[in-house]
Amino acid sequence: MDSIEHEMLRHIWFPVARVSDLENGVASGSILGEELVLYGDGGSVTVAQGFCPHRGVALRLGKLREGELECPYHGWLFEAGSGRCTRIPSLAPSRSRPHAALRTYPAEIAYGLVWSCLDDPFLPLPRLPEYVNDGWRLGAGEPYTLNCGMRLLTENFRDKAHFPFVHAASMGHVDKVVEPYRVSRDGWRLGWSSSLGSEGVPEEFSHRLDYRITLPVFASICVSSPSGGRRLVAQAATPISADGLKVRQFWLAGTDASSAAQGAELTDVLAFERQVFEEDHPIVENQWPVEAPLDLHFQVHTPADRFSITYRQVYAELLESFKERR
Repeated sequence: MDSIEHEMLRHIWFPVARVSDLENGVASGSILGEELVLYGDGGSVTVAQGFCPHRGVALRLGKLREGELECPYHGWLFEAGSGRCTRIPSLAPSRSRPHAALRTYPAEIAYGLVWSCLDDPFLPLPRLPEYVNDGWRLGAGEPYTLNCGMRLLTENFRDKAHFPFVHAASMGHVDKVVEPYRVSRDGWRLGWSSSLGSEGVPEEFSHRLDYRITLPVFASICVSSPSGGRRLVAQAATPISADGLKVRQFWLAGTDASSAAQGAELTDVLAFERQVFEEDHPIVENQWPVEAPLDLHFQVHTPADRFSITYRQVYAELLESFKERR
């Protein structure tokens, strides 16, 4: 990762934890090698530096006390929102406190995830497609830590050609041929649609796949079944190491009202998508280079790779756009 990309990613919203991880009021996260602590009640969350400014203990070991973060080492209290130190128990009330505060970062809650970025946001918080409304049921799955690049993981998510080989156990004998498709673009958002059928099954029983990616790394697939129900799975890859070659894979799954009426259980959808992701992991952790190259001449391509080709081209444009605005 070069310095321009590293700087750009500091200005990008990434998920750092699930809201459910704040069950006891405190959770941890990381972006680009910077350790973060999250504290709050799930309705309002503060994201701050991960180590106490006093003696450097990891604040993820702390606890919430009346809405403030208590350091587990000496009991210093840090205010929600500002990160300002409000109490040092070892000091008598008559003694003035040294100026101390945690560095805080932007924080948003969306789709059951807590999002943050290390500097002022360059792009808006990514959103799911507009058809995902209040009639949908969404759940955030258990995140994974993977040794691969974030672009590589994002490309894997939308690569239909690998389904018959990597996902035979979960998806069965699906068609191997990827029919021609067109990639649409709206600013930093890309999309394409296709169908997914099984070998020997009539086309009218195939599923429709609608892929969307909001750059740099927020991707989703909406699967529409012949019966009319729709299922969604979304993924965001948060770079947690400074070089970007270790990521935290956050993911969501959901069903619409029609699927729910047909008896689809969200727990079953989450379990299925977990199986699919875990089939992918041995692949994405054993590719070279570890990150998807932006140089299109570095690898061989076929028409089935149209999306990843476009994604790499637009990602390079995003880097140029950031460079021009610095």
